[in-house]
Amino acid sequence: MKASDLFVKILENKWVTAIYGVPGEENLDLLESLAHSQIKFITVHNEQTAVFMAATFGRFTWKPGIALATLWPGSTNMMTGVAYAQLGWMPVMVITGQKPQNKSKQGDFQIIDVVRMMTPITKYATSIVSGKRIPYILENAFQIAEEEKPGAVHLELPEDIAGEEVEAEYSITDLGIQNMRRPVIDAKSLHILITKLEKAKAPIILVWAWANRKRITKYLTKFIEKYNIPHFTSQMWKGVVYGSHETYLGTAALTTGDYIHDAIAKSDLILSVGYDNAEKPTDILGIHGIPVININFVSSKFDYVYSPYLDIFEILGMYFGSYVKQRLRVLDGTFQKLWK
Repeated sequence: MKASDLFVKILENKWVTAIYGVPGEENLDLLESLAHSQIKFITVHNEQTAVFMAATFGRFTWKPGIALATLWPGSTNMMTGVAYAQLGWMPVMVITGQKPQNKSKQGDFQIIDVVRMMTPITKYATSIVSGKRIPYILENAFQIAEEEKPGAVHLELPEDIAGEEVEAEYSITDLGIQNMRRPVIDAKSLHILITKLEKAKAPIILVWAWANRKRITKYLTKFIEKYNIPHFTSQMWKGVVYGSHETYLGTAALTTGDYIHDAIAKSDLILSVGYDNAEKPTDILGIHGIPVININFVSSKFDYVYSPYLDIFEILGMYFGSYVKQRLRVLDGTFQKLWK
């Protein structure tokens, strides 16, 4: 089996359905393998566009979008899109070609250290130096791209490696397709959260981009409706809870001086759902002394503009479990009287 065929078979096994990219001399073997697969290759205007399309796919599906380029000129064109995906928690895999590693007739023509260039703006970047390493490198790359925080990974596939013959030492159909399982909230943090909610008289919910996950719309909307808690969104959040909802205050577009900040200033507890410092901050969260509970998959980055009182991991996408449901029943009739 040709190494590029093995590469594509694994992509198929990972349910990859499309790759966005620009063809060239250094990725012809991979393109030929794609032509005999179920994966659709979508030719785009330039490599930057390919990564933006792949990143958007990743943002909406939480599965890595795939972008393909050749070597130096194509890989440098990818940089803006890769940085965009990395800052935006968008799982994406960029694949670049390269001149032959073992024997090249063109010297250093168009050769730069692409892996080293990609390393600062990706979660993982490596060059495939042997076809036998393809299964393990791809498995690791997919896992790293999807796990918290999701982001960009880069694989370099030199043309002589892509064209070499390899023997698959495992059955491709037996490759494990891992569903990334995220951390579960600990009972003590959950107890603190519920206690703070029970005592709050004017809570407010801030929903940020990283709350845009599977199942969150259903359960967050249910929670907001049950306890009549007002909420507003960041620019990247729109759509997690319907904007037509009566408790929706609008979108915060300014760092300071936004009318929504008046509502925050009158609250006594802020539930910040899915915040990340890469998104435009709201400095009111750091200067008014109102307790902020950070609800996310990962711990917060503490600084001047964001100073949470407590970090709560892995509430997103869950309805707090049976324990929380029982505890929240004591809040019935309390939140209903608030913000009237």
